[in-house]
Amino acid sequence: AHEIGNPVTGIASLAQNLLAGKLPKPARADIDEILQQTRRIANILGTLMNFSRSGAPGQACERFRLHDSIADAVRLVRLTHHAKQLDCDNLCPPELELCANRQQLSQVLVNLFTNACDASQPGNRVEIFAFAEDGWLQLEVQDQGSGIPEHLRERVFEPFFTTKLPGEGTGLGLSLVYKIVEDHGGTVEIDSVPGTGTRAVIRLPLEQK
Repeated sequence: AHEIGNPVTGIASLAQNLLAGKLPKPARADIDEILQQTRRIANILGTLMNFSRSGAPGQACERFRLHDSIADAVRLVRLTHHAKQLDCDNLCPPELELCANRQQLSQVLVNLFTNACDASQPGNRVEIFAFAEDGWLQLEVQDQGSGIPEHLRERVFEPFFTTKLPGEGTGLGLSLVYKIVEDHGGTVEIDSVPGTGTRAVIRLPLEQK
């Protein structure tokens, strides 16, 4: 974490120094995006550290609209070239709110969208559904990608297990999703049909105790 965190802090400091000068608007927007990405890396590192510790981390809960967090996560994933060629439909009701650790839930969304995009072909669609029922939130991320073979489905939440080619993934994405959702008192399941697509289903309490 320190080996990664130190250069990221340096990048953020340089970007902040650039913002102090006179720059055209497009350049300032790009630098703002750099700062957002460095903050995201810092948060990922924090999540990794929490994952490595025993017991659940303290939950800094806040009330927020899930639709807005989904939109932010989709925007971040769209920064990759491949994701820009996909249609991502945010079908979450705009008024749906929950109380949770917003940053950690954003990481869950980014990881799920990234996996969906990696498994998809240009022109495919990724759909995000959400609804509340009996004090619980159900969130579904559905893609039209390559799917996961049945004999591998039970292993997808194992740390460092990945179905991607060497160098294309760390195998931590879904294990972190599982850990964060579990820390929030929820569940996550993967339903997949090879050649048809994958659906990730997350259930979370609307209120943290």
